[in-house]
Amino acid sequence: MMKKKQLIAALALGMTSFAYADVTLYGRIHMDLESTKAGTTESPSLTKVQNDASRIGFKGSEDLGNGLKAIWQVESGVSVDAGGGTWASRESFLGLSDATFGTLKAGNFLVPYDDLHYIAGNNFQQGTGISNDAAMWANGGDLKTGGFDTRLGNSISYQTPKYKGFSSRIQYSLTTDATNGKEVKSNGASVVSANVLYDDGPLRVGYGFQNNRDMQGLSSNFYEDGTAHMLAAGYVFGDVYLGGLYEHIKLENINNSGNDRSRNYYGAMASYTAGLNVFSAQFGKAASWTGAAGVADSGARMGSIAYNRILSKTTQVYALYTLMHNDDNAGYVLGSNAVQPGAGAVMSKQHSIAIGMWKNF
Repeated sequence: MMKKKQLIAALALGMTSFAYADVTLYGRIHMDLESTKAGTTESPSLTKVQNDASRIGFKGSEDLGNGLKAIWQVESGVSVDAGGGTWASRESFLGLSDATFGTLKAGNFLVPYDDLHYIAGNNFQQGTGISNDAAMWANGGDLKTGGFDTRLGNSISYQTPKYKGFSSRIQYSLTTDATNGKEVKSNGASVVSANVLYDDGPLRVGYGFQNNRDMQGLSSNFYEDGTAHMLAAGYVFGDVYLGGLYEHIKLENINNSGNDRSRNYYGAMASYTAGLNVFSAQFGKAASWTGAAGVADSGARMGSIAYNRILSKTTQVYALYTLMHNDDNAGYVLGSNAVQPGAGAVMSKQHSIAIGMWKNF
């Protein structure tokens, strides 16, 4: 009873974080004011207050002896712009962790392919929001339209301990869509994703792989199997950080035709930190889809510039400008997931100005 009273008292006093019996409350509030034009050709310019992946979570561990720990986490997305949220919709799992043998967990979490984003992605908006370059790299996060960067339920993951800068993670998932329906059965859609990372001193290097299998039902027969490979690297030069990546994606049996299509993507980013001021830029280019089921003029380019002001270790404000330019048959959407190329519903030029703030706790 005393433990419960202490926890209730801490919450009632409005404490932003607490640790009791190895349990921690944490989260992030992230919002911006956007003036943007994106989506279909009929979409007007739009100014709005936007929630950018705000979340709140509980996590904890229990020492089981001999270096072994039980670990758990329940993280929920919250919509602080209009209210609401979805319980356990983000990183949520139960598992075991050992400093010698690594970490095994099961639940709902991002694929290892996403782990490489910190190396060469535009993290100046915390990897979310209208400037998120994942709108193009990995072909977005919607498996139904051939995307790879996604959070999957019904997953099992193993991560090695870090050794001389190296680590690796592999994940197997039977759930292919955590929000819009699930295929949770042995003969349904499945995903295998893995990475190998090196992060030591000023150098970061990573390789990511993912295979989406038996996607016919989930994608309404748009494609059957999909494979993605990515190489990313970054280096710290004093106050300057430079990162870049190369990615190759292949989608098989497009529209039950027996034909395939593939696409390359290149991205680069840079940031310069001068005291409490951070200046950043990102550029990405997706080539047209090629192959027997290729789509001519389906490439796109995206770039962002940003200024961040560090207010504290956990708080920043920023201003940024983002531009995306689709070729005639491209299907990329600023701040969102790609649609099938050639759909003809996405504007050629999309742009946004945003002023925002994020606070971790």
